[in-house]
Amino acid sequence: MSKQKKSIIKSILSMKESGAAIPLVILAIVVACINRNFFGIFNLMDILRTASFYLMVAVPVTFLMSAGGMDLSLGAATSLGGVVCGTLLKAGVSIPVAILLALLTGIVVGLINGVCIVRFALPPFILTLGTQYCVNGIINVWTNGLSTTNFPNAYVKLGQYRVGGIIPMPIIYALVIALIGYVLLQHTKFGRKVLAIGGNQETARLAGINVIGVRISTYVCVSAMAALAGVIYGARFATVQPAIGTGTEMTIMASVIVGGTSMAGGVGTIIGTSIGCVLLAMITNVLIMLGVSAYWQSFVFGLILILSLFIDRYRQRLLKA
Repeated sequence: MSKQKKSIIKSILSMKESGAAIPLVILAIVVACINRNFFGIFNLMDILRTASFYLMVAVPVTFLMSAGGMDLSLGAATSLGGVVCGTLLKAGVSIPVAILLALLTGIVVGLINGVCIVRFALPPFILTLGTQYCVNGIINVWTNGLSTTNFPNAYVKLGQYRVGGIIPMPIIYALVIALIGYVLLQHTKFGRKVLAIGGNQETARLAGINVIGVRISTYVCVSAMAALAGVIYGARFATVQPAIGTGTEMTIMASVIVGGTSMAGGVGTIIGTSIGCVLLAMITNVLIMLGVSAYWQSFVFGLILILSLFIDRYRQRLLKA
């Protein structure tokens, strides 16, 4: 291989986002050759709509993981947000108030996680797993496992309305959230503090950064946005299911990791996270189009995640060479 080609490959793999971008491009090319309808406008909108629900939560998760944190309770927070909003709407509460109270419940969950993990130095994996069980238990007792339906049309439109008759509203929400996240992470002091804490907490503390406050705020943001995603899920399907967020935590965290954010902290990319969300949403869509059993989705997700780790390791070796 010529030096020029090696240089091109090295420059591509040196990008944090390459772990998600490369599989995305390859998958798109292969599937487009098999099924020409893949690039139809409405199919692409379906993929982006699915990705948008992941991205709403994946953006704050990028901050959390960049700061060295982890949250397995975000799926439960998603379910809780939807259930709280749906229950309040059925009780006659106005839509804005119902949404705000749903967000407040998410903030409370995030605050509990953050304080317990940061203040009491509890392991985030076990603590947030415990929170997940507690929140899901509360939801099941509250709802008896039953879904809630028959919501006001104004609420349903929040998730079902299409701009220009083409672009679903959840895509707009996700783009706005991603843009805000990108600016915060790359161009503000808060973003630099998050990355500094993830790189070395002690050094960040000695530099005058409020490590405790910043870390707790990342947990709060994750749970708040998860609750918001639950609200939009309810509007999208015109029904609130008690387990609507179950399983989304692993998909979202996989999207963030595949996108180039380091599990060890100190490195984060909103662009990579966005690509990762689209990649996993595309995989789901492709399997459905090809008539592959839904049971294979978890296997493919895991395989993509493992491959992305190898790509990331190879990328790091190239940078050191």
